Amino acid sequence: MQPRVKGYSFALLATVAVSTVYIFSKAALNEVSLAQFGVYWFSMALLWNGLFAMRSKEHRQFRPIPAKSLKILLFLGVLEIFATGALYSAIAITPNPTIPSFLRNMEYIFITLFGIFMLKESFSRVEILGVVLTFAGAFVVSYQKGATLTDYISGTSGLMFVSTSLYGIRTILAKRNIHTITPTMLAINRAIFLLFSSFVFLKITGMSLMIPTSALINIAIGSFMGPFITSYSQYSALKYIEASRASFIQSTTALFVLLGAYLFFGKLPAGYQIVGGTFTIIGVLLLIVKDNSNKQ
Repeated sequence: MQPRVKGYSFALLATVAVSTVYIFSKAALNEVSLAQFGVYWFSMALLWNGLFAMRSKEHRQFRPIPAKSLKILLFLGVLEIFATGALYSAIAITPNPTIPSFLRNMEYIFITLFGIFMLKESFSRVEILGVVLTFAGAFVVSYQKGATLTDYISGTSGLMFVSTSLYGIRTILAKRNIHTITPTMLAINRAIFLLFSSFVFLKITGMSLMIPTSALINIAIGSFMGPFITSYSQYSALKYIEASRASFIQSTTALFVLLGAYLFFGKLPAGYQIVGGTFTIIGVLLLIVKDNSNKQ
Protein backbone atom coordinates (compact mmCIF):
# COMPACT_ATOMS: atom_id res chain seq x y z
CA MET A 1 0.00 0.00 0.00
CA GLN A 2 1.34 3.43 -0.95
CA PRO A 3 2.25 5.76 1.95
CA ARG A 4 -0.33 8.40 0.92
CA VAL A 5 -3.07 5.76 0.76
CA LYS A 6 -2.04 4.59 4.24
CA GLY A 7 -2.24 8.15 5.51
CA TYR A 8 -5.73 8.73 4.15
CA SER A 9 -6.84 5.33 5.47
CA PHE A 10 -5.65 6.18 8.98
CA ALA A 11 -7.30 9.62 8.77
CA LEU A 12 -10.57 8.01 7.72
CA LEU A 13 -10.31 5.46 10.54
CA ALA A 14 -9.73 8.30 13.03
CA THR A 15 -12.80 10.11 11.69
CA VAL A 16 -15.03 7.05 12.00
CA ALA A 17 -13.63 6.25 15.46
CA VAL A 18 -14.25 9.72 16.89
CA SER A 19 -17.78 9.72 15.46
CA THR A 20 -18.58 6.62 17.51
CA VAL A 21 -17.84 8.59 20.70
CA TYR A 22 -21.01 10.61 20.13
CA ILE A 23 -23.06 7.48 19.45
CA PHE A 24 -21.89 5.28 22.33
CA SER A 25 -21.73 8.12 24.87
CA LYS A 26 -25.31 9.09 23.98
CA ALA A 27 -26.43 5.46 24.32
CA ALA A 28 -24.78 5.24 27.76
CA LEU A 29 -26.09 8.63 28.92
CA ASN A 30 -29.62 7.48 28.10
CA GLU A 31 -29.22 5.00 30.99
CA VAL A 32 -26.86 6.62 33.52
CA SER A 33 -26.16 10.02 35.05
CA LEU A 34 -23.35 12.29 33.89
CA ALA A 35 -21.35 11.57 37.08
CA GLN A 36 -21.67 7.79 36.72
CA PHE A 37 -20.79 8.04 33.05
CA GLY A 38 -17.71 10.15 33.79
CA VAL A 39 -16.27 7.77 36.38
CA TYR A 40 -16.42 4.75 34.10
CA TRP A 41 -15.63 6.54 30.83
CA PHE A 42 -12.52 8.31 32.07
CA SER A 43 -11.32 5.33 34.14
CA MET A 44 -11.27 3.34 30.92
CA ALA A 45 -9.82 6.28 28.99
CA LEU A 46 -6.96 6.42 31.49
CA LEU A 47 -6.41 2.69 31.04
CA TRP A 48 -6.36 2.87 27.23
CA ASN A 49 -4.08 5.93 27.22
CA GLY A 50 -1.76 4.32 29.74
CA LEU A 51 -1.44 1.23 27.59
CA PHE A 52 -0.87 3.43 24.53
CA ALA A 53 1.87 5.36 26.35
CA MET A 54 3.63 2.12 27.33
CA ARG A 55 4.10 1.35 23.63
CA SER A 56 6.37 4.37 23.35
CA LYS A 57 9.98 4.08 24.49
CA GLU A 58 9.94 7.84 25.13
CA HIS A 59 7.15 7.57 27.70
CA ARG A 60 8.52 4.43 29.39
CA GLN A 61 11.52 6.46 30.54
CA PHE A 62 10.78 8.69 33.53
CA ARG A 63 11.77 12.30 33.09
CA PRO A 64 10.91 15.09 35.51
CA ILE A 65 8.36 17.54 34.12
CA PRO A 66 9.46 21.22 34.27
CA ALA A 67 7.54 23.43 36.71
CA LYS A 68 6.24 25.59 33.85
CA SER A 69 4.85 22.54 32.07
CA LEU A 70 3.18 21.37 35.29
CA LYS A 71 1.40 24.72 35.61
CA ILE A 72 0.22 24.48 32.01
CA LEU A 73 -0.99 20.91 32.54
CA LEU A 74 -2.86 22.04 35.66
CA PHE A 75 -4.55 24.87 33.76
CA LEU A 76 -5.37 22.61 30.80
CA GLY A 77 -6.80 20.02 33.19
CA VAL A 78 -9.18 22.59 34.69
CA LEU A 79 -10.16 23.73 31.19
CA GLU A 80 -10.92 20.13 30.26
CA ILE A 81 -13.27 19.71 33.23
CA PHE A 82 -15.50 22.53 32.01
CA ALA A 83 -15.08 21.95 28.26
CA THR A 84 -15.63 18.20 28.33
CA GLY A 85 -18.32 18.47 31.00
CA ALA A 86 -20.22 20.86 28.73
CA LEU A 87 -19.72 18.55 25.73
CA TYR A 88 -21.15 15.45 27.40
CA SER A 89 -23.90 17.48 29.04
CA ALA A 90 -24.89 18.62 25.55
CA ILE A 91 -24.86 15.04 24.29
CA ALA A 92 -26.93 13.93 27.29
CA ILE A 93 -29.74 16.45 26.77
CA THR A 94 -29.90 16.46 22.96
CA PRO A 95 -32.42 14.16 21.26
CA ASN A 96 -29.89 13.44 18.50
CA PRO A 97 -26.07 13.33 18.93
CA THR A 98 -25.64 14.64 15.38
CA ILE A 99 -26.56 18.14 16.62
CA PRO A 100 -23.59 18.57 19.03
CA SER A 101 -21.30 16.97 16.43
CA PHE A 102 -22.31 19.67 13.91
CA LEU A 103 -21.87 22.38 16.54
CA ARG A 104 -18.45 20.99 17.49
CA ASN A 105 -17.19 22.55 14.24
CA MET A 106 -17.31 25.92 16.02
CA GLU A 107 -14.07 24.84 17.68
CA TYR A 108 -12.23 25.56 14.41
CA ILE A 109 -13.56 29.13 14.52
CA PHE A 110 -12.30 29.71 18.04
CA ILE A 111 -8.91 28.19 17.18
CA THR A 112 -8.68 30.63 14.25
CA LEU A 113 -9.79 33.63 16.32
CA PHE A 114 -7.57 32.80 19.31
CA GLY A 115 -4.68 32.16 16.92
CA ILE A 116 -5.03 35.73 15.66
CA PHE A 117 -4.97 37.27 19.13
CA MET A 118 -2.64 34.88 20.97
CA LEU A 119 -0.26 33.71 18.23
CA LYS A 120 -0.43 36.87 16.07
CA GLU A 121 -1.53 34.87 13.04
CA SER A 122 -2.96 36.60 9.95
CA PHE A 123 -6.64 36.67 8.98
CA SER A 124 -7.69 36.44 5.31
CA ARG A 125 -10.93 36.95 3.40
CA VAL A 126 -11.26 33.20 2.89
CA GLU A 127 -11.01 32.67 6.64
CA ILE A 128 -13.62 35.37 7.23
CA LEU A 129 -15.95 33.54 4.84
CA GLY A 130 -15.22 30.26 6.63
CA VAL A 131 -16.00 31.80 10.02
CA VAL A 132 -19.24 33.37 8.73
CA LEU A 133 -20.41 30.11 7.13
CA THR A 134 -19.63 28.07 10.23
CA PHE A 135 -21.38 30.49 12.57
CA ALA A 136 -24.35 30.76 10.20
CA GLY A 137 -24.56 26.97 10.03
CA ALA A 138 -24.37 26.70 13.82
CA PHE A 139 -27.19 29.23 14.13
CA VAL A 140 -29.38 27.24 11.70
CA VAL A 141 -28.62 23.96 13.49
CA SER A 142 -29.50 25.54 16.84
CA TYR A 143 -32.77 27.13 15.70
CA GLN A 144 -35.82 26.15 17.73
CA LYS A 145 -39.22 27.66 17.02
CA GLY A 146 -40.50 29.58 20.03
CA ALA A 147 -37.30 29.09 22.05
CA THR A 148 -36.18 31.88 24.39
CA LEU A 149 -32.64 33.14 24.91
CA THR A 150 -32.53 31.19 28.18
CA ASP A 151 -33.43 28.01 26.29
CA TYR A 152 -30.47 28.54 23.95
CA ILE A 153 -28.01 29.36 26.73
CA SER A 154 -28.97 26.39 28.92
CA GLY A 155 -29.55 23.99 26.02
CA THR A 156 -27.31 22.11 23.60
CA SER A 157 -26.30 25.28 21.74
CA GLY A 158 -25.11 27.13 24.84
CA LEU A 159 -23.25 24.11 26.19
CA MET A 160 -21.49 23.54 22.85
CA PHE A 161 -20.55 27.23 22.68
CA VAL A 162 -18.88 26.92 26.08
CA SER A 163 -17.27 23.61 25.15
CA THR A 164 -15.86 24.67 21.77
CA SER A 165 -14.56 28.03 23.00
CA LEU A 166 -12.68 26.34 25.86
CA TYR A 167 -11.41 23.62 23.53
CA GLY A 168 -10.13 26.40 21.26
CA ILE A 169 -8.11 27.90 24.12
CA ARG A 170 -6.81 24.43 25.00
CA THR A 171 -5.67 23.77 21.44
CA ILE A 172 -3.80 27.07 21.18
CA LEU A 173 -2.04 26.51 24.52
CA ALA A 174 -1.12 22.96 23.52
CA LYS A 175 0.21 24.27 20.21
CA ARG A 176 2.39 26.82 22.00
CA ASN A 177 3.87 24.13 24.28
CA ILE A 178 3.96 21.13 21.95
CA HIS A 179 7.76 20.79 22.33
CA THR A 180 7.58 20.28 26.10
CA ILE A 181 4.18 18.59 26.50
CA THR A 182 3.51 15.58 24.27
CA PRO A 183 0.04 14.57 23.01
CA THR A 184 0.16 11.46 25.21
CA MET A 185 0.90 13.57 28.29
CA LEU A 186 -2.06 15.79 27.39
CA ALA A 187 -4.37 12.79 26.96
CA ILE A 188 -3.38 11.22 30.30
CA ASN A 189 -3.56 14.58 32.09
CA ARG A 190 -7.06 15.08 30.63
CA ALA A 191 -8.23 11.65 31.78
CA ILE A 192 -6.89 12.16 35.32
CA PHE A 193 -8.59 15.53 35.81
CA LEU A 194 -11.88 14.36 34.35
CA LEU A 195 -11.86 11.14 36.38
CA PHE A 196 -11.18 13.07 39.60
CA SER A 197 -13.93 15.62 38.90
CA SER A 198 -16.38 12.82 38.04
CA PHE A 199 -15.66 11.10 41.37
CA VAL A 200 -16.21 14.38 43.24
CA PHE A 201 -19.47 14.97 41.35
CA LEU A 202 -20.57 11.41 42.11
CA LYS A 203 -19.92 11.86 45.85
CA ILE A 204 -21.70 15.23 45.96
CA THR A 205 -24.79 13.83 44.25
CA GLY A 206 -24.70 10.63 46.33
CA MET A 207 -25.16 8.39 43.33
CA SER A 208 -24.21 4.72 43.16
CA LEU A 209 -21.46 3.20 41.05
CA MET A 210 -23.86 0.46 39.99
CA ILE A 211 -24.90 0.90 36.36
CA PRO A 212 -26.64 -1.36 33.79
CA THR A 213 -24.45 -3.81 31.89
CA SER A 214 -25.60 -2.35 28.58
CA ALA A 215 -24.36 1.10 29.62
CA LEU A 216 -21.02 -0.36 30.72
CA ILE A 217 -20.60 -2.06 27.33
CA ASN A 218 -21.36 1.18 25.47
CA ILE A 219 -18.89 3.06 27.67
CA ALA A 220 -16.17 0.44 27.11
CA ILE A 221 -16.58 0.56 23.34
CA GLY A 222 -16.84 4.36 23.16
CA SER A 223 -13.89 5.06 25.46
CA PHE A 224 -11.75 2.57 23.51
CA MET A 225 -12.67 4.00 20.11
CA GLY A 226 -12.22 7.60 21.27
CA PRO A 227 -9.04 7.95 23.35
CA PHE A 228 -7.21 4.93 21.92
CA ILE A 229 -8.15 4.21 18.29
CA THR A 230 -8.67 7.86 17.39
CA SER A 231 -5.34 8.97 18.89
CA TYR A 232 -3.42 6.09 17.33
CA SER A 233 -4.98 6.66 13.90
CA GLN A 234 -4.49 10.43 13.98
CA TYR A 235 -0.80 10.20 14.80
CA SER A 236 -0.30 7.34 12.32
CA ALA A 237 -1.94 9.41 9.57
CA LEU A 238 0.50 12.25 10.20
CA LYS A 239 3.40 9.93 9.36
CA TYR A 240 2.19 9.68 5.77
CA ILE A 241 0.18 12.84 4.94
CA GLU A 242 0.17 16.51 5.93
CA ALA A 243 -1.81 17.56 9.00
CA SER A 244 -4.08 19.79 6.89
CA ARG A 245 -5.06 16.84 4.68
CA ALA A 246 -5.86 14.72 7.73
CA SER A 247 -7.89 17.59 9.22
CA PHE A 248 -9.77 17.93 5.92
CA ILE A 249 -11.07 14.37 6.26
CA GLN A 250 -11.68 14.60 10.01
CA SER A 251 -13.83 17.73 9.59
CA THR A 252 -16.52 15.45 8.13
CA THR A 253 -16.97 13.64 11.47
CA ALA A 254 -20.56 14.90 11.80
CA LEU A 255 -21.56 13.06 8.61
CA PHE A 256 -20.50 9.76 10.18
CA VAL A 257 -22.33 10.68 13.39
CA LEU A 258 -25.40 11.40 11.24
CA LEU A 259 -25.22 7.91 9.74
CA GLY A 260 -24.47 6.27 13.09
CA ALA A 261 -27.34 8.05 14.84
CA TYR A 262 -29.74 6.85 12.16
CA LEU A 263 -28.51 3.24 12.33
CA PHE A 264 -28.25 3.15 16.15
CA PHE A 265 -31.23 5.27 17.23
CA GLY A 266 -33.30 5.47 14.05
CA LYS A 267 -33.19 9.27 14.21
CA LEU A 268 -32.29 11.99 11.73
CA PRO A 269 -32.05 15.74 12.40
CA ALA A 270 -34.58 18.06 10.77
CA GLY A 271 -33.86 19.02 7.17
CA TYR A 272 -32.84 22.57 8.07
CA GLN A 273 -30.41 21.22 10.69
CA ILE A 274 -28.71 19.03 8.08
CA VAL A 275 -28.39 22.09 5.81
CA GLY A 276 -26.95 24.12 8.69
CA GLY A 277 -24.58 21.31 9.57
CA THR A 278 -23.39 21.21 5.96
CA PHE A 279 -22.63 24.94 6.18
CA THR A 280 -20.47 24.33 9.27
CA ILE A 281 -18.51 21.65 7.43
CA ILE A 282 -17.98 23.87 4.37
CA GLY A 283 -16.88 26.73 6.62
CA VAL A 284 -14.37 24.50 8.39
CA LEU A 285 -13.05 23.16 5.08
CA LEU A 286 -12.40 26.75 3.94
CA LEU A 287 -10.43 27.41 7.13
CA ILE A 288 -8.39 24.24 6.63
CA VAL A 289 -7.71 24.92 2.94
CA LYS A 290 -6.56 28.46 3.76
CA ASP A 291 -4.36 27.20 6.58
CA ASN A 292 -2.78 24.73 4.17
CA SER A 293 -2.12 27.43 1.55
CA ASN A 294 -0.41 29.61 4.18
CA LYS A 295 2.06 26.81 4.93
CA GLN A 296 2.99 26.10 1.33
